[in-house]
Amino acid sequence: MRKLSKILPLFVIIAMLAGILAACAPAAAPATEAPTAPAAVEPTKAPEVAAPTVAPTEAPKAEPVKLSFWYNWEGANGDIMKELIDRFNTANPDIQVEGVFQPYADIMTLFQTSIAGGTTPDMAALDLILVPQLVETGAVASLDEYIAKDANTKLDDFYPLLANYDVMNGKRYALPVSTNNMQLIWNKDLFTKAGLDPEKAPATWEEMQAMAEKCQDPANGVVGFEYFTQPTGEGITWQFQVWLWAAGGKFLNDDNSAAAFNTPEGLNALTYVSDMLKGKGASPAPWGLFGEQKACMQLDGSWLFGYRKDAPFQWGIAAVPAPAGGSTASNVGGEHLFMFDASPNKEAAWKFMQYITSTEVQLEWDQRTGFLPVRKSVAENADYLKWVNETEPRMLPFVQGMAAAHTRPATSKYFAVSDAFSREIQKALLGESSPADALAAAEAAVNEALK
Repeated sequence: MRKLSKILPLFVIIAMLAGILAACAPAAAPATEAPTAPAAVEPTKAPEVAAPTVAPTEAPKAEPVKLSFWYNWEGANGDIMKELIDRFNTANPDIQVEGVFQPYADIMTLFQTSIAGGTTPDMAALDLILVPQLVETGAVASLDEYIAKDANTKLDDFYPLLANYDVMNGKRYALPVSTNNMQLIWNKDLFTKAGLDPEKAPATWEEMQAMAEKCQDPANGVVGFEYFTQPTGEGITWQFQVWLWAAGGKFLNDDNSAAAFNTPEGLNALTYVSDMLKGKGASPAPWGLFGEQKACMQLDGSWLFGYRKDAPFQWGIAAVPAPAGGSTASNVGGEHLFMFDASPNKEAAWKFMQYITSTEVQLEWDQRTGFLPVRKSVAENADYLKWVNETEPRMLPFVQGMAAAHTRPATSKYFAVSDAFSREIQKALLGESSPADALAAAEAAVNEALK
């Protein structure tokens, strides 16, 4: 009985728990009868739920093509180029160009390092005289295939003497993007003092020598015309080439493999200059007399507006005088634009090159920087000519002179050639050698440098 009394409460507890669990569990349907719904009550409909709206799957936006562009324009010109790049980027969100300034003094070393390391930029603008050195490495891409399928490039709109520079070994590697040239500048105050018409510049070699002789004043250290005679180097070569081309001569032959200046035309040019330097309107001296008002005339470039604008004397600009039977001529500088062959985005690079060399952009670039037109369509543009006449009318001879502005030879050996040439030609300029002997010696030295 004691055991039973102990077990009985346990059964009671189990029974109570079973009851509670039964109450909480859902009622089971009877096995033999279907449930009967009340007749007066209709089944409740589930509320209609709109199908969820699925947003269409959008492809992720492609990253813009990124291009690097090296140049050595600085100061105001560099700022203007940045503006033009930003404008291109805004108009072409699928292409983003990053302009990178590289100092002129370092740029060739940087190019050489980038070529060796496979890290070249996509594009670059460079002093035209340095471009052949990069082309020779094989790192610069030919533009022929892009130009062939692009009618908007209009190669014939570029000045041919300027644009032909970029054709090397039968292929075009660059396009002009900025330029300058040299013309004659004269001191009107010194002309007046010498009894010359201050508003009339010489148009021929004969007139130039006559005016120089009349304007010179040896007693006061004034020369009629300032020639670059010292030191040797590009200064002598750069300026003498103008007289050579005006006489109808050539500096190197067509493939830049040999000297071409030891000719009757070359002798005519060197004889004219060296004779004047014998006191017949000119005298050898270090460069800089014109700025000191000690020279009546000289050749100077379109960049002079930066430092002659506020000169303490009146001055004018005229075309380089021409010899009898010859024509005016000039020498150009400036930058040319190209792309590297290693660029994986040449089509995008070409689109930027089209933009920056277009007539519309070049028109703005030239007006804001003072560079001369590389395109005839800019030089002949009515708005551009109006701007020149209203802003600085003395710029007009430089603009008009682009038609007769030559380039130096497109050879990677140019600086060696220039040094060799200047060393021998200087002897004639200083009266240490005859023009004929100096030309012959220069021819031999230049041909040696070209080997």
